Amino acid sequence: MKGGNNILRNNISDNSRSNEGYVLLDVLLALFLFSLGFAVLFQLTSEALSESRKAMNLIEGANLAQGKMDQLAVRNWRDNIARRDCIPGSIVEGRDGKFQWQISSDWHDIPQLLKVSVKVMWSERGKPYQYKLESLYAVE
Repeated sequence: MKGGNNILRNNISDNSRSNEGYVLLDVLLALFLFSLGFAVLFQLTSEALSESRKAMNLIEGANLAQGKMDQLAVRNWRDNIARRDCIPGSIVEGRDGKFQWQISSDWHDIPQLLKVSVKVMWSERGKPYQYKLESLYAVE
């Protein structure tokens, strides 16, 4: 009986030694999969932040264009032209932080209609972006 126990113990120790190699392989595979998943999540987070920054700049540009248009619409158009805030047939330019804006206007088909365009431009990572807002106003 003693000899039988030794054979059984040898088989058990041989099996555990052969399993040690598989455990190491399993750990390496799990580490690889974790690293791959982490890299993918990092890339997705980075892209989401980049898109969020682009969207924020677009919203700021749109708000600036709307604000410029509102500033003009509050006053009488003859006063805007006299103050040179809006010059028909010409462009008025300015800067606001990282944004550059242009206000262009021209008489439309009928002399009483003034077509006003506000264009806001900015650059992001060397790539130019712009937002343009146009409207027609009756000038009396």
